[in-house]
Amino acid sequence: MPPSAEIRSTDPLHRLRRRLLEHLQRRAAAQGLRLPPYQQRVAIVRALINVHEDVQWDAQVVGPVQWNAHAAPHEPVALARLDTGVALQLFVVVGNEALPPPRPDGAQAVFRCRPPSAHALLDRHSAPQQHVEQHLEQHLEQHGELVWVHHPDTHGRLAAAQARLDARSRQIYSNWLAMASEAGGPATVDDADESRPAPLFYAPVSPAVPERLRRHACAPGHAPHVSFTFYRVSASEAWLLYLLEREGPLDWRTASQKHYALAPYPDWFEGWADALPSAVGVADKAAGIVRCKGFLDAVTYLSRRSRITRSSRDPDAFRGL
Repeated sequence: MPPSAEIRSTDPLHRLRRRLLEHLQRRAAAQGLRLPPYQQRVAIVRALINVHEDVQWDAQVVGPVQWNAHAAPHEPVALARLDTGVALQLFVVVGNEALPPPRPDGAQAVFRCRPPSAHALLDRHSAPQQHVEQHLEQHLEQHGELVWVHHPDTHGRLAAAQARLDARSRQIYSNWLAMASEAGGPATVDDADESRPAPLFYAPVSPAVPERLRRHACAPGHAPHVSFTFYRVSASEAWLLYLLEREGPLDWRTASQKHYALAPYPDWFEGWADALPSAVGVADKAAGIVRCKGFLDAVTYLSRRSRITRSSRDPDAFRGL
């Protein structure tokens, strides 16, 4: 039976799935079955922690591809071996069709395409068959995409990224606990580790010399030598969280209370004074900051909504983020 007769004799979804498979086979025959880089995000998102790392590696088909032109929608249309030593199952998906769960020890990819917006072009009564064929081929060429669903962590890259994030989150949490406490110096994961990064928010223990302090205009009233935390909430909204300078001795360890501020970054944006809920803080329009009611309340609110979170002692490091 010629392809055009088969297309006319089956339902529209089956027709499109069959054409998608034929398109993929022609592409593979012409240029090989090239897979995109595999990417996966490792993240830790908690009340006080929002960190992530994007991991990527290359995996390509080696040897022959076993095609199954009569595969059901829930069955792979091709089986192959990857150069990472993993077996690959390749599926064809139209629109939002569901896939079976991937095997933990195997890889899964899908060649997918959304249905054409003009469904009438798939009906043999709506247009000449030659026109339908041409439209389908153009649609598959423009909208068909080969994407990964799963690849096992055969080389431990995801595990290594998870370990790095775990260590980073422990350090961040320890710093937050130290800053929230009214007494003592900064808590650290390992006091014997002299190579650990500088604390995220607070100052060194030795008092600074006022004449040598560097002032940052984007952080009005900041304490000496503090680190700043940057939160990117949306394309138009970003904040700096930092410790405010207080009246009295410069050594913050002697303070009975610590006060924190959120400053719109890099400058005031429209509606900044009303952008945060009252539970987080109160806007001080004259100072150009939001005075936080509580450090943990501010961190919890922004961490859950932030798209990007960074820490640095120089606010200029956040420009462009």
